[in-house]
Amino acid sequence: MPSPRAAFPLQPKARAAALLAAGLIVAACGGGGGGGGPDPVEPGFTGREVKTEGIDSYVTQHNGFTRARIDLASTPADRKALSGFDGGQTPAGYARLIKDAENRFPDKTFVEVIAEVAPLTGGGEKVVKVLRLTADQAPFDNVDSSGNAIGSGKYYFRGTGDFRVYASVDGGAVRTGRGDLENLVIDFDRGTAAINLRTGQEGASEIETQIKADNLTFNVLTGEFGGAITQTARVGGETLSAQGFLRGSISGDETSLRQHDEKMTTSGVYHATGKRLTSQGIFWGSHPNVDK
Repeated sequence: MPSPRAAFPLQPKARAAALLAAGLIVAACGGGGGGGGPDPVEPGFTGREVKTEGIDSYVTQHNGFTRARIDLASTPADRKALSGFDGGQTPAGYARLIKDAENRFPDKTFVEVIAEVAPLTGGGEKVVKVLRLTADQAPFDNVDSSGNAIGSGKYYFRGTGDFRVYASVDGGAVRTGRGDLENLVIDFDRGTAAINLRTGQEGASEIETQIKADNLTFNVLTGEFGGAITQTARVGGETLSAQGFLRGSISGDETSLRQHDEKMTTSGVYHATGKRLTSQGIFWGSHPNVDK
């Protein structure tokens, strides 16, 4: 089995790397892609600019995926750990690979969480510091043979168990939230996106949170969406809030956009900071009719 390489998906299945001695964990979902084809047609239209402070965004050279990334490394040790993953090396303390989540979207979506972890009494690990979040989404092509836009109307995306939150309250330990991409609505005609992300406080989820935004910017040319968001969290009977930015993208080609129901996926990241609540997170999902 090859060594993990952050942001370069090598496996068709989701993987996580737990570095027990060094206290690092990598969680990944999916990946692949690429492929040739005729030269693209120049579009006769433009898309709205998506502005999201604190989130890097670019198209990867190795497979043409659209990437959204939050880099939180703050110490030389953090940088050294990330360099190890990016260079294909095994950082000190690497112990074993563990499965984090099955990849339901091969060749469509790649998500990565690199974080510092601490062992728990009785086994397992707990995230104590997030170093980097990455969400790569397969290419989006909304241009027909005449240079016109293909997509129109509204497209819906969901993801059960496909939302992770890493939150701190009053500067305390990281609480990991697990939940759903309850709904993402992409409106091609208005150039907007609406999203609802939730985590509960049951099972492995340690905090109840919600992000609900109704007027994010959607770029009909690149497939990217995002903007300013407010996150709320229920903690000890109180409702806390934090403000930040969310950025994601959708995949799609002429076939999926015209049929409105095939092979379309989404993923993205966010960060938020408030007086008492600070958090980052990552999500992924698909059109409800995607072929899984």
